[in-house]
Amino acid sequence: MEQFLNKQINGNVFELLIDKDIFAKDIVLKAAYNFLDRGYFFFKLDTNKNIILQFTAKDWINESAEHIIGEFSDELLSVYLRDKLEHDNKDIREKIVGAAITNSLDSANFVELNTDRQEQNQIDFDKDIDEILREIENDPELKIDEAEIERILREIEEETSNMDVEEPKISLDTNNIEDAKAKFQNRG
Repeated sequence: MEQFLNKQINGNVFELLIDKDIFAKDIVLKAAYNFLDRGYFFFKLDTNKNIILQFTAKDWINESAEHIIGEFSDELLSVYLRDKLEHDNKDIREKIVGAAITNSLDSANFVELNTDRQEQNQIDFDKDIDEILREIENDPELKIDEAEIERILREIEEETSNMDVEEPKISLDTNNIEDAKAKFQNRG
């Protein structure tokens, strides 16, 4: 088997040579960005304009260099394929956005959306309150007594229990669907 991955490993530092004919500079940088939580990246070009990537693992990372290299290789491929799909579907996205902007699907009363309602906060208050309490209990510098915590919790419960939120009303006139299809097809 031919060894084609040019890598050098020295403790928590490794260096990879990445072929510019396979992975563009932008793809390598996007993949590296997704690994910023694991280490520090340094880049340089060799004489053939291929990318030399040097990675130094952060102190708390216990993964082997070989494992990180394998995961980075997977990320390179993932970023490359996402970028290719985005490029391949560019025309379709532009047509969809163009149709939305020119309002080609909006016939009279085709879709009605009632937006005259209060915004509803979608926070899971029980989860957030438990999380806040844990933070308060674990913070040695915070000096809030039990009575103050109870008062704050009561205020939150009172505010959230008084919220009357009207659900949005969406209606669809099926008589206009065929007209909208015809308009969209004629835009071609």
